[in-house]
Amino acid sequence: MRDPRLAPFRLPALAFAAFLLVQATSAAALFTLKLGGSAAGVRAFYLGDPERFAAPRSLAGLLEVAVPHLAAIPLVLFAVVHVVSFARALPARAARALAATAFGAALAGIAASFGVRYLGAALAPAKVAAFALLELTLLAWAALLGAVFLPARSGAPARREAPMRTDAAAAAAEEIAK
Repeated sequence: MRDPRLAPFRLPALAFAAFLLVQATSAAALFTLKLGGSAAGVRAFYLGDPERFAAPRSLAGLLEVAVPHLAAIPLVLFAVVHVVSFARALPARAARALAATAFGAALAGIAASFGVRYLGAALAPAKVAAFALLELTLLAWAALLGAVFLPARSGAPARREAPMRTDAAAAAAEEIAK
């Protein structure tokens, strides 16, 4: 563990990392099962498939999926960004870049659903790419939580880090704001 003051947060942080992994795995399975995991599968899912007697997705159907995702995904990302930033697992600039990538991929994935349905099938690869990028960022956040909160291996030399500032939360918030 990087800083002994983080020890009380080890179990909740590792549980959160485990839930991120379960969520990412479940989402990948659902994406593959429902949409086929390819641009062709995405097109058929959103635009309908006469061979399978599947109708195009309705606006109500798209909104039923988008609305909960527009609340849940940003909340999860907000929480993990703050925990990782508070623990100083990454330099501030790298944390901001990973956060922007994660939020951008989430928004692009949700928007691409509407785009494929109402703007054109050419946006199907963007849906697949946004989903894959969001999954990769979730895995990265989970790995960072593990790197910070898992106990150091015995026999491995401990990294000496600069001590955290007295007001770590304010310092982390200040660095992220820059």
